[in-house]
Amino acid sequence: MPICCICERQVDHWLPHPKAAERSPFMVLMDTVGSDLSLYGCPHCHSNDRDRHLWLYMSAAEIPAQLQGASVLHLAPEAALEPLIERCQPARYVRGDLHPTQPHYQRLNAESLPFGDAEFDLIIANHLLEHVSNPNQVLAEFSRCLKPGGMLIAQTPYAPHLTQTMELNVPAPPAFAKLYFGQEDHVRLFGGNIASYFHGAGLQGDLLPHEGVLPGTGAKEHGCNPHEPFFAFCKPEAAATAAL
Repeated sequence: MPICCICERQVDHWLPHPKAAERSPFMVLMDTVGSDLSLYGCPHCHSNDRDRHLWLYMSAAEIPAQLQGASVLHLAPEAALEPLIERCQPARYVRGDLHPTQPHYQRLNAESLPFGDAEFDLIIANHLLEHVSNPNQVLAEFSRCLKPGGMLIAQTPYAPHLTQTMELNVPAPPAFAKLYFGQEDHVRLFGGNIASYFHGAGLQGDLLPHEGVLPGTGAKEHGCNPHEPFFAFCKPEAAATAAL
């Protein structure tokens, strides 16, 4: 019987996304990796497949066990994940968005974060990089705000069959953005070079395949997309002082 890892309840069937039939044919043609719209919603807690997949990934990497007493920045927070992170008892849990929807969210612009250097052990910023004007600046800010050894999780839709990321040098008309970027408010479709954006910001890591992190974890059993990798990148530890 399928089970939701967010609410830990058995699920008879996952709910499809209500607009699954409206998915861009270009996204289908390019095998764009993101949500599995057929296994989208939990009928109990209404978490989506991305929420569940991320929590499975984080749990497999033993990240929740490391959050007690840690400092966490969560941008565009997933409502389903907030209570799970709070339960881990981080010493500091900052939630923010460019357009806050909750009173406990700070108004934050990811391209210019109002934090000092090396303040956070973990930054979570999922499905944000496809919206921002300058992803290189955003990733530089994340790298700056991470402590040495800190982790960035930034799940993002991308098309691995594209050699390079596709974007325009002028604002994309809504119809163009929906067709070629997947949504009217997306400004790019990342390609197979997506990891180079993180590496350019001085972060180490890669897109970790589902089967490597969650071997034997079935899509229908847990309501997730096994084609979506785990975007896990770390800020390198400070270089050791050379012995005199």
